[in-house]
Amino acid sequence: MTPFDYLKSVHNKKVNWEDFTEDEQKAWNTFIINRALSFTSDYLDIVNKIQPYTGGQLTPAEIFKYYQSMLPSNFRFQKWIKGNKSKTHNRDLIALLSGYFECSCKQVEDYLKILSKKELKTLLNHIGLQEQDIKKLLKK
Repeated sequence: MTPFDYLKSVHNKKVNWEDFTEDEQKAWNTFIINRALSFTSDYLDIVNKIQPYTGGQLTPAEIFKYYQSMLPSNFRFQKWIKGNKSKTHNRDLIALLSGYFECSCKQVEDYLKILSKKELKTLLNHIGLQEQDIKKLLKK
């Protein structure tokens, strides 16, 4: 079962914890369920009330039953919020530019966010790199 299946079953009053197989019961992840439920602002109080007790004081069965008794029957799917994918650059490129600009690697990463690929190639040519070296540095 996926975490989304568990969310649906928490909203379904006909499903009991005992209906799950032993493997499904072991696969229950309270952290993921809490996180998914907290995406719905109406459920924040419910999640916050049980959150302090999820560190071992309550069993997954008790948490499941609590959510089942507190949540409405209608399941509302909320889009899963994902982190931003950060564009990573070649470490050698960052080190080279850090030495050229005489600044930190973090500042170079900020520079790379605003420089276009054409500007970066021009800069690397100006530093004195050959075309083949530039291609290697621009690869991830």
